Amino acid sequence: METTFRRTVVQKSNIPESNIFFVRELREKHFDATWHAHQEFQLFLVVEGTGTRFVGNTVKPFDKGDLTFLAPNIPHLWRTEESYFEHPSDKFCHGLVVYFDEGSWSPLMGKDEFLQIKMLFEKARYGMEIHGECATTVSTLMLELLHSHGTESIIHFFKILDLLSVCKDYHLLHDDVVDSPLKEIESNRINTVYNYAARHFKNKIALDEVAALLNMTPTSFSRYFTMKTSKSFSYFLTELRVRNACKLLSTEEAKNIDQICYESGFNTLSNFNRQFKTFIGMTPKEYRQKFLTL
Repeated sequence: METTFRRTVVQKSNIPESNIFFVRELREKHFDATWHAHQEFQLFLVVEGTGTRFVGNTVKPFDKGDLTFLAPNIPHLWRTEESYFEHPSDKFCHGLVVYFDEGSWSPLMGKDEFLQIKMLFEKARYGMEIHGECATTVSTLMLELLHSHGTESIIHFFKILDLLSVCKDYHLLHDDVVDSPLKEIESNRINTVYNYAARHFKNKIALDEVAALLNMTPTSFSRYFTMKTSKSFSYFLTELRVRNACKLLSTEEAKNIDQICYESGFNTLSNFNRQFKTFIGMTPKEYRQKFLTL
């Protein structure tokens, strides 16, 4: 039975008017499975949980320690693995998120002392994936921020922003700035496709079956999906499968490459090797060896 998730597309984080920022701890069976955006900046740390992260037009696996910083209006979805949705299951997700409102910073952005933070906010409009030593330090500060109050919490908050503003260990996650709010009808459509693909990418997905989810012809769906995501559905599906293979190659040493090929939805080993090298720049064997030597 397919599960349908319905939530407001453009969400509000309910930051109290008396606060500069708001820290929220998430402990759930799974993260929110809705493709959505909101009007605040978001710094999100995965403390526990695995799955696939969709930010703008990028698709990547996530695991504990995953840290991202997003500006307002960037659509996103952390889709936990299907095993988290099964019943019974003892798996759970744990995350920390810091929200703050863009409007609160407007009077400060013209000050010299905030130049680096202003530049950080501009980078965040593309979405930032933070890694390395910077991510480790920021994660520690976020955990401390959860239990801080008053002036101490402000100090921790500005330490985090200061570290992010000088951080070199990051990747941008979207190829353009997102200024306009996400429309609900578009979000519902893309959310339907993303969740369906995340559940079924290990099997063959015909274009007509996914087009039927949106009551479209295959031709109309192909045109629509490419226009909204800047990639074809077949490219997106291959990307999803390759990212799953990356995760298995780096974490499942007991599984051979043939097993990983078929568990990721590829029909032949030759096609798997070819597509993997196209997306990652090396063969699955070379990718696995890279992690074994770390």
